[in-house]
Amino acid sequence: MSKENNSTQVTLNDRDLLGMWARWVCFLNGMVNFERMQGVGFCHAISPAIKKLYSKKEDRVEAYKRHLTFFNTNATTGSIILGITAAMEEQKANGAEIESETINAVKISLMGPLAGLGDSIFQATIFPILLSIGIGLGLQGSVMGPILFTILALGISYPLDYWWFKKSYKEGRPLLSKLMETGLLTKVTEGASMVGLLAAGTLTASYINFTVQYEVPLSVGQPLSIQADILDKIAPNLLPLLLVIGCWKALRKQVGIGKLILIIFIVGILLGSFGII
Repeated sequence: MSKENNSTQVTLNDRDLLGMWARWVCFLNGMVNFERMQGVGFCHAISPAIKKLYSKKEDRVEAYKRHLTFFNTNATTGSIILGITAAMEEQKANGAEIESETINAVKISLMGPLAGLGDSIFQATIFPILLSIGIGLGLQGSVMGPILFTILALGISYPLDYWWFKKSYKEGRPLLSKLMETGLLTKVTEGASMVGLLAAGTLTASYINFTVQYEVPLSVGQPLSIQADILDKIAPNLLPLLLVIGCWKALRKQVGIGKLILIIFIVGILLGSFGII
């Protein structure tokens, strides 16, 4: 990354921040896909900052690429990540020694905790309460049911969303300067990377699960279960682990995500139809 902005400091103003936040609330969940989840929406939200901070095309392309990676969090509390990331991009564009891996590590480490916080506060508490009020009015034939729900939901979430975003951006700039001066940024990056890997491992173990149903008949006694008598004794959930490792290696060899999903579907259907898994 070039340091073309060293001589002249480039900073984001309130108009830039408002444009980023508007894109965040309008497009974050409108661009969700199975490969990157909210990654495209996040890149679209931070694009005004990238355009202003980086004057060279190659620097912009590099910034777009690092923000097109996998991203998934709660849309309300997740604005904190957008604010911190904008502050990091601003520091990087002005010559700070911040690597792309550091920015991605911070994003990944905050995705899970903020998603859990936002989902528990809004999706599991505030929104259901507001829905119960709106549905109650609707069942009575009042058009105010959906109107009241919309006004209250947006009136609560949007101001908090914007306040968190601006606060994290403003507090993130001096915090990053202190971390770089004291040398703690490297340690923070390493810790964030570890948290991100733990989160990815937890998601893998939670969502990927399949077993071998086929049993080998024996002349004497119960049939031999390949899953219970062999695989589980070697290591529980061995096959899901091998599947994840195989997909990771395939992706590193530039196998397309669409092709990989299609192969998994076909193999799964064939093995399931023969009663193997």
